[in-house]
Amino acid sequence: RGAFLAVQQAWTDGDLERLRPLESRALWSTHRYWLERYARAGLRNVLEGVKVERVQPVRYELDPFYESVTVRIFAKMLDTTQAGDGRIVSGQPDVPRRFSEYWTFIAAIGTVPGEDVKECPACGAPMTIAEAGRCTHCDALVRAGRFDWVLSRIEQDEAYVG
Repeated sequence: RGAFLAVQQAWTDGDLERLRPLESRALWSTHRYWLERYARAGLRNVLEGVKVERVQPVRYELDPFYESVTVRIFAKMLDTTQAGDGRIVSGQPDVPRRFSEYWTFIAAIGTVPGEDVKECPACGAPMTIAEAGRCTHCDALVRAGRFDWVLSRIEQDEAYVG
């Protein structure tokens, strides 16, 4: 629920920095592409009144290095696309859209949710990790393949094959 709500808000705000720690590199790159396309067109996808109605676990996978959990999220929200002047160019501003999506989260084996590096082990600066997993202060490699649970895939109801 928390990740779903955080992603929706960061998407609405067009805030790539808030999306980065929540998503895998591949998904973040896809979201970056679409947010930049919206911005170039002078548009913004606005998601309001987001409510998670139910979360249903549907799949768990484990391999020697990673584990993944897929959940089906049932939600509703107002979903509009707005021009820079606030004019609605698509969507219905007064009618919540009900839907479900399949969200797959991945983590390295043994990752504890919320376990995170607070300071750079190389320079001691407050931790801000760049896209490549390096400290933004001293460029030391911090993540080295380990990461907290991140969202790796979002599939629409009609596309999910389990």
